[in-house]
Amino acid sequence: MRGFVAALALIAVGIALAAAAGGREVLTAVGTAVAGSGAVVGVAAAFWVIGRSEDREREAREREGR
Repeated sequence: MRGFVAALALIAVGIALAAAAGGREVLTAVGTAVAGSGAVVGVAAAFWVIGRSEDREREAREREGR
């Protein structure tokens, strides 16, 4: 859950930076990079959650099989 919160925070900060850039290219680029990093963190968090659920399911099947 923390991964998704961090992702949303990064995306929000990135959007705010880009919106406040006022035509300054460097600040727009930084905002875009921060928002993009937030998107990457969000995708990574989703894959982590899916992987953990698959691990738990596999462990449960192994316990049942013993």
